[in-house]
Amino acid sequence: MTYNNRQLEPLLISKADFGCVTQLAQHCDWDQMTMYIREQQNLSLLPKIGACLFDKLLRYCQGFRMEMESGSCSEQEEDVLKHLWIGGRFEACDGQIKMHFGLKRSLIHWTYGAYLYRHGIVDTAFGAVQKISESSLPIDLKELSKINVEQRNNAEFYFKMTKEYLCSVKDCPVLASCNICDCIKDCKCHTCCNKANGKTKQNRGVRFKNISKY
Repeated sequence: MTYNNRQLEPLLISKADFGCVTQLAQHCDWDQMTMYIREQQNLSLLPKIGACLFDKLLRYCQGFRMEMESGSCSEQEEDVLKHLWIGGRFEACDGQIKMHFGLKRSLIHWTYGAYLYRHGIVDTAFGAVQKISESSLPIDLKELSKINVEQRNNAEFYFKMTKEYLCSVKDCPVLASCNICDCIKDCKCHTCCNKANGKTKQNRGVRFKNISKY
């Protein structure tokens, strides 16, 4: 399917999604927030997962049915993308039941940190200024920087959890063409460790029974 440029940057998250981080104030500048969402989609999420997988997520979030060279993608395989995006429980390659919160959660934290850090700075004809109202004082930029770092660390923590799931389903037909091993740092591409007995076993395929939703 051919996409125009406007379809390359849809908003992958909405205002309601930030409830897992904080309750955004009614006076939140949503126009600015949307800019930071697109920024973090392109500058934080895309480099983490590679262009191929990023494009599949764009299509999934826009409601386009995934297709493979051999025909339509099965419902279970489409569930892999859903699971990857919103999280759930899964059986890891070491046989343990684990959980992750999806790439969506990481994107929320990346965006919220960037928004808090920079949305109070306004570009004017006289240079960049910080907005100050008569009844309140702005948080020091150093403190805002700390909050941004904290939110990015949160995003990285959630991404690490999701990466383990992604590596476990990298051979799913709907993902296989993306060469996950080339895009995801430290992905266990050929073998996985069985922590129970210290031995290494071959990863011989995807088990779709690990798909579940919170």
